[in-house]
Amino acid sequence: MKRKSKLSRLWLVFGFGCAVIALLEIFDLHPEFSLGRFSSTWTGVRHMHFVSGTSFSAGLGGAKPIWGHCYDVGLVRIIIQND
Repeated sequence: MKRKSKLSRLWLVFGFGCAVIALLEIFDLHPEFSLGRFSSTWTGVRHMHFVSGTSFSAGLGGAKPIWGHCYDVGLVRIIIQND
């Protein structure tokens, strides 16, 4: 009985995660997060890539352009600014 309860919680969390991803994609939302030299943005399922390298990127949220290491990790793009 306890095992069934844990499995149902796992499915509930999985379903909630899928619902959040679906809402982000349906409404074409791209949340951004920035903290110090670290920035990330949601690229979404339609623009998913698995690449990395040095790149020039327009600043998130209208900030100045930055040079840094860019990592496209599936649904999220991570940028770490150079000094």
